[in-house]
Amino acid sequence: MKRQVKTGGRTVEYTLIATPNRTDVLIQALPNRKIRVYAPKSARLREMDALVIERLKWIDEVHQRQDELTKKQAFSEISSIPLEGRRVNVMIQKSVKNEIMLTGGTLIIKTRSEEDAQIEAQVKKWLCERALKRIREALDIYAPTIAKPYGRITIREQKTRWGSCSSKNNLNFNWKLILAPKEALTYVVIHEICHLVHFNHSDRFWALVKARMPDYEIWKKWLKDHGKELTLWG
Repeated sequence: MKRQVKTGGRTVEYTLIATPNRTDVLIQALPNRKIRVYAPKSARLREMDALVIERLKWIDEVHQRQDELTKKQAFSEISSIPLEGRRVNVMIQKSVKNEIMLTGGTLIIKTRSEEDAQIEAQVKKWLCERALKRIREALDIYAPTIAKPYGRITIREQKTRWGSCSSKNNLNFNWKLILAPKEALTYVVIHEICHLVHFNHSDRFWALVKARMPDYEIWKKWLKDHGKELTLWG
């Protein structure tokens, strides 16, 4: 049976399948934003509604990952991507060698491959290299203002962090920062080098950040509000 529950200003629909031989409850987050709940015949409808609301955060996360996987299957059909805070057109050209260049607001992708996954990997490699270049530029400006030197720099695809600083003073950054405005990338660089001095988020740490970027709170909030939009399908 179809059920609807309201929470946080939204209406969530799910399909409830109750069977007499079932003893537990199973919630499935299915493609196309569908939700299915398997329950014992004796299950109370209000309890199932409450359980769906309780698990809604998990359901949304699964649906988001499914949406991203679906989009990835059509990478070659993308017409534009975000890059350094603006949208640039994408043009894919068949070529005897792999090469990417940004010309007049268009990202020209010359590729030997016809496979979406390989073209995507080629683009990500180029974006990682560009991210590293921009991060090094920001480090050249702000690192000298910090008394302690940093170690190795690594570009990664971190799911929950924009950057991190290890106990060995190595700095890690999320490649997706290259999709964000320059100021957001600069904020993360400043944030991580300030951890070289204060390996915490104390008042002293934030004072150190603010001394180098007085409006850092704007870009901290920007990443919180728009970070999930920073994808090649955004």
